[in-house]
Amino acid sequence: MSRPIPASVNRILSFVSACLLLCSTSIVRAQGEALPSETDSVTIAQYGLLTQMRGREITGICILNISPDASIVGAVVNEFGVKAFDFTYDHGKATLLNVIGPLNKWYIRKTLRKDFTFILSHLAQLQTAERVVDRKRSMELLPDGRIIADNRRYNITYTLTPIRPEQ
Repeated sequence: MSRPIPASVNRILSFVSACLLLCSTSIVRAQGEALPSETDSVTIAQYGLLTQMRGREITGICILNISPDASIVGAVVNEFGVKAFDFTYDHGKATLLNVIGPLNKWYIRKTLRKDFTFILSHLAQLQTAERVVDRKRSMELLPDGRIIADNRRYNITYTLTPIRPEQ
């Protein structure tokens, strides 16, 4: 039997979440859309992520570190800074790491892994082609820079909107 969380703890957690939100938004604004690192030529890209499935929407921020050898390390966090999962992409395969409890089910991890493998493997190709189609998935680059990826088998839509610094 679990005990209810005291109101004071809820207030503290809400305060910490708000602080994380403010810090993460200022970091995203300071870093810009894609900035090279001083130590090596790693490119950082940030996207607003909207995932739609079965009439439900989940929003967050997807941060990518793209190495010159085309390997990618990234994370998906919500607007409060709570990490949903980390991922790596190398040699045509994505791996999910540190998956949050509600998503840590084999069938959800499998779907996310395959969807992110498709998205990340075609991300560079999408700059030259406006649409990439697979047997179960498709991805499209819109004129405003948004990327829309569809998993037609499970009816999941991922919308990646580039986060640009405020001028």
